Amino acid sequence: MSEPQRDIVYVLHWGDLASTVRMLAAAEMIRTAHRRDRIVLLTKPDFESFLKHCPFFNAVEIDAVPDTRPLIGMRDKRLKAAKPSRVYDLMGDDNSRKLKKLFRFSKCDWVQVVADPKSGQHPIDEVAGKLNEVLGLGATHYELGEAPPPDASWVDFLAKKSRMLEPEYFGLNGAYALLSPAGESVKPALRWPKEKWATLAHELLQAGVTPAIVGGPDTREIGRYVCHVAPGARDVTGRAKLPQLAGLARRTRFVFGEDTPLMHVLVAGGAPALALYGQVENPALIAPRGTSSVILMHAPTLAQVDPAEAMRAMKFAGGFATAPEAA
Repeated sequence: MSEPQRDIVYVLHWGDLASTVRMLAAAEMIRTAHRRDRIVLLTKPDFESFLKHCPFFNAVEIDAVPDTRPLIGMRDKRLKAAKPSRVYDLMGDDNSRKLKKLFRFSKCDWVQVVADPKSGQHPIDEVAGKLNEVLGLGATHYELGEAPPPDASWVDFLAKKSRMLEPEYFGLNGAYALLSPAGESVKPALRWPKEKWATLAHELLQAGVTPAIVGGPDTREIGRYVCHVAPGARDVTGRAKLPQLAGLARRTRFVFGEDTPLMHVLVAGGAPALALYGQVENPALIAPRGTSSVILMHAPTLAQVDPAEAMRAMKFAGGFATAPEAA
């Protein structure tokens, strides 16, 4: 006996890395409400290597915002031919409004759920409340920090298939901490001085924890500097892709970083974290979310933050208690 045909549900999201990680919290809620349906994420190529492994989606399509007119026509025809029963628009921008016009005369249920920057809520809390109102799953309003956070624990299944997600692949044996500095494109006043990164790395080594500096190509200079000044530190800058970084975050003792998009990926991995913010009125409204504690340190200039303070905060958050184990 053949199974009944599953409904097709589309999720639209093509934001930056930070908003993409936040979107995972909403995606899990949508998966809970549509357990038997086929959920397709329409996004852009930037994060396909990460999102294609996410269990909240059955498929990932990456021509959300194509550069050429012929591709737009191909995408539109494919979407309309799929006959989705519902579309969750998590963008609410001009591109999604153009797509919405395709379904004006169809039976497709178009649901737009977008955070309002002026709401005074964290985007994850606001979107969760709005989604619950649509889905009928639970509370329609969350106070700060109450909504379920993004969860990247599913990368554990990738680690079982590929050693490239294991810490040993990057020369990390035993306890380690991930340090995520901002790149050279960020203003110096919003960056922690490289000398303080090196001092923190030295303190971690003294505590028996290997510091691993992670980030994109624009962080390579600081990675090389820290490893030169603090022998024993590991430079992973520019070497790891998003799935690998999420895998490292699953087993790290602690994550320490500035206000970078990558911090959202690392914190979603589940490790305790300390995030540095400068010249931000209320960092709690934009901070990364995960299943462990996240401590925010706020200063007019980040140079005012002392490495000794950072070490004390790490200990307070449990970064030196026991080594996290992947589920």
